[in-house]
Amino acid sequence: MRNRGTIGGSLANNDPAACYPAAALASGATIVTNAREIKADDYFDGLFTTALEEGEIVTQVRLPVPEVANYQKFVQPASRFALVGVFVAKYADGVRVAVTGASEDGVFRWSEAEAALSANFSGDALEGLSVDADGMMADIHGSKAYRAHLIGVLTKRAVAAAA
Repeated sequence: MRNRGTIGGSLANNDPAACYPAAALASGATIVTNAREIKADDYFDGLFTTALEEGEIVTQVRLPVPEVANYQKFVQPASRFALVGVFVAKYADGVRVAVTGASEDGVFRWSEAEAALSANFSGDALEGLSVDADGMMADIHGSKAYRAHLIGVLTKRAVAAAA
C-alpha cells in the first residue's frame, strides 16, 4: 500500500493545495505524457483540472535548473498541505513566481512580483505589491484577505532564502 503520492500523480490531480504544481509552474517545467509534451504555462486549467486528455498519463517532468530557487509554504496543520505556498525561481532571463493554495482558480503566476523581482531580486522589490483578495479561497483555516496577505509574506521569505 502506498502512503505517498508521485510528482506525476500530483501534477495530474492539480490539487489547489499541492506543492508540485507551484514548482512546475514557477520553473517553467515541461510535462511529458504518453502522447505529447505540454509547457506548464499551458498545462494547469483550474482547480483539479489540467490539459490532460482521456487516457493520457504523465510519464516525465522536465524542470529547468534555475540560478536560485526557493519554496515557502504556510502549512495547514491537519493536512500538512499548503494553506498558501509560493515558489520563486530566478533564471538569467527573469524571475518566475507561482502560488498554490490561495486562488479559487488554482495555481497561478504572480506577474507583478515577477516583473519587480526580475528588475531587483530582493524583498525590497516587493514593497507596495499585493495580491487582490477577490478570487482567493476562503475556509475555516483562512479568509480571502489572509491568503492574499500570506502570498506577499511567503514571496519575501522565498526571495530571502534564495538570495
